[in-house]
Amino acid sequence: MTDIEFGQPLPSNLEYAVSFGIPTWDSAIGYAEKNPKVISRMATGYPRYFPQPPIQKLCKYFINKFGRLSESCRPFPSFNTASKCLEFVKSVVGPKSTAHLEVETFSFEIGSKNKPNECGKLAVTIAAILASDDEFDLVREYWKLRGECVSSRLASSLNQLIDATSNEARHEVEAKLFLAKEEGDDTKSLLRRRIAENHCNPFDLGKENTDRKEVTINPDNDVHLVSSGMSAIFTTRKLLTFWEEKKTVEYALNKDSSNEKKELLPCNTAAIFGFPFKDTQVIMDTFGKCQFFGFGDSRDITELQSFLDTSKQRILAVFVETPSNPLLNMPDLKELRRLADAYGFFIVIDDTIGGLNVDVLPYADIVCTSLTKLFNGSSNAMGGSIILNPKSSLYSSACEYFKSAEFEDLLWCEDAVVLEANSRDFQERTLRANINTEKLLNEVLLPEEGRICKKIYYPTVSSKETFKNYESVRNKHGGYGCLFSMAFYNEGDAKTFYDTLKVFKGPSNGTNFTLACPYVHLAHHSELEEVSKFGADPNLIRVSVGLEDTQLLLDVFSSAIDVVRSRHSKKL
Repeated sequence: MTDIEFGQPLPSNLEYAVSFGIPTWDSAIGYAEKNPKVISRMATGYPRYFPQPPIQKLCKYFINKFGRLSESCRPFPSFNTASKCLEFVKSVVGPKSTAHLEVETFSFEIGSKNKPNECGKLAVTIAAILASDDEFDLVREYWKLRGECVSSRLASSLNQLIDATSNEARHEVEAKLFLAKEEGDDTKSLLRRRIAENHCNPFDLGKENTDRKEVTINPDNDVHLVSSGMSAIFTTRKLLTFWEEKKTVEYALNKDSSNEKKELLPCNTAAIFGFPFKDTQVIMDTFGKCQFFGFGDSRDITELQSFLDTSKQRILAVFVETPSNPLLNMPDLKELRRLADAYGFFIVIDDTIGGLNVDVLPYADIVCTSLTKLFNGSSNAMGGSIILNPKSSLYSSACEYFKSAEFEDLLWCEDAVVLEANSRDFQERTLRANINTEKLLNEVLLPEEGRICKKIYYPTVSSKETFKNYESVRNKHGGYGCLFSMAFYNEGDAKTFYDTLKVFKGPSNGTNFTLACPYVHLAHHSELEEVSKFGADPNLIRVSVGLEDTQLLLDVFSSAIDVVRSRHSKKL
């Protein structure tokens, strides 16, 4: 059941699967090195990196209608996002750029389910950027980092609409789209309320007498939905620029020129604290300046303060993960909050890995979450959320930003419906995954640390400092999560373990099924020496533990450990 061929949907029977099969160590290396023989076998991929089949078909439509010579295409769900992509390409390439934007709007009228005597109007706009060679590489990079990709579900419906050969077939698709839009608006409201409840009252803690620092948030004003977790990061980065530009203009208008000659220089620098998911750092480097504190521990608390004291530079915000992916380190949020208040920067927390287990909102100005992962669990829909802390000094400007034309809610309605249905048992799944993970580590893997494997990364064992920091924000009924990593002494052992392990293997995490991948090679293959300085070992395997029978998991991992042990015996 877990033997998914490379590049095929994972699991094989899952429609709109987010992950894809990477069954062997060698196939992971081939993928990381962009080996044409390996890449050519991909039917699908992680949606931000590799368009799923419905998107591929939609791309062909745009290429056939608008393409020139050997151009490729990436479609966006709005004219504005596509325009920003084109601006990005032209800012790099200059006047010689031949990339172009093409728009197709699908408009129709149809009777409402709730009001059958009334006609409703619906328009769906797809704006595609077409380019070739190096310019298309830039388009593809922007599409990946922006994270506002056209939904595969929407693309499927549009493809059906394009292919319809009769009015009856066309009306059927139009009715489906219109119904999705009607249901989606209500569903999004429910999603925002659930997300707010998850952060303000996880595990019903509000009913107990606790010492939690409560933050009350309004779902309609303070929770915003986007198309992916990375879009949440990207959007927040844009928000920070919006805030800085607004502040600079206000300063220029209000300063007394006779008494104040010092100019407020615009700041475009964000800091990353701790070794993060790669694309977060790429966003900071690409769309501004980035100050990187890759250890994310007490050493970097000292380094951050020294930077702020001695460089006389401001920073807009510190981005942190709680805990980090893939090393599961936890920063000292209390100390970071102290520095933020003292030096006037904001804290942006990505709590995707910690989820319900940790209470981080009191320390954050903004919380970003990938709803694609544990919140969804089923690995068949993309989404993200942004939560504003009403107590933050950023709050009023952030509210203004989200009400402006700078922000668009581009989470497709059908994806919202799927996310809502799948997240109803988020609390129960979190607790079950916590238990499975701790049992697997305590009974099978931790006894082998220092013997079969070199190091295990998990909030309880990554370091004493991480454990202390994690405990200080762990919710009363929360655990330590479903994600861990294990580094092996050499590539041979890592490859043997990975190839032998009878679980699903591919990218993503937080899935209801256990999922493993050679994370460092997938994300950092071209910079292995550099990232190893921060503990990202090339022989590291990241594991996201699912909801399978606990004993089954223990047996599967024990078997893989036994094969590695047997390998050692043969060498002797």
